[in-house]
Amino acid sequence: MYERCLRGRHFSDTIGCVPRRTDHDRVRQSIIETVKGPHAHDLVAAYFDQRRGFAGAMFDGLDPGGLLAHNPIDCFTVDDIAAASLLDVRFGPTAVREVLISQEIQSALRAVPAQISLWDASETDLGVATELWSLVRGIDGVGRTRASKLLARKRPRLIPIVDSVIAGALHLGDETWRPLAEALRDPELRQAIDVLRPLPVSKGIGTLRLLDVLTWMSNSRSEAAVSVQIAVGAPPTRSMPRGRTSSP
Repeated sequence: MYERCLRGRHFSDTIGCVPRRTDHDRVRQSIIETVKGPHAHDLVAAYFDQRRGFAGAMFDGLDPGGLLAHNPIDCFTVDDIAAASLLDVRFGPTAVREVLISQEIQSALRAVPAQISLWDASETDLGVATELWSLVRGIDGVGRTRASKLLARKRPRLIPIVDSVIAGALHLGDETWRPLAEALRDPELRQAIDVLRPLPVSKGIGTLRLLDVLTWMSNSRSEAAVSVQIAVGAPPTRSMPRGRTSSP
């Protein structure tokens, strides 16, 4: 069995391993099908409904009490670590120390444009983002999911969250940024995603994050997500024990 190496470039980490290819057309079709689902709006609205207890409010800086809202664009903070950890990942002591004190990582972060969207990014933009990605991925214990959640907190327009649920639902292999960028260059598709934003939610919650939320809420097998799937009438990803189908 070949060991996959995921510490290098964002689009294909293939040194000494066999890459998992990404079919760009299949990714686009998967996004379209997800976005056009009849329960898409309700699933996104439920995620951002603070009464349901999802992590979105604090990860995205929407908590009414200002919890974890400290998110400067030019450096990583303890709030960033805590916010990313709310999305079901854990950073060990070594990773926390490196992210917070490494001047190389902080400098690489400052080099990544803060206002560029993934679909508008140039090769130069992707190049500097890749440098940051490689540094963070080079920290012991930081895999693709942890890195994507941490970097999405800092550059939400440019760097998508990719965990096992998202990768599986959208058919993403080792290559993730480019196929998502290609699909989202379609302004009509972006508009279809953006209209899912609940009215109380700031426009600062961008297209990538909305797509992430919808995809996760539609496909996660977590108890919280399945409870919402059942509540809004969407096909549940698994059955729930009796008496445990109420909203989280």
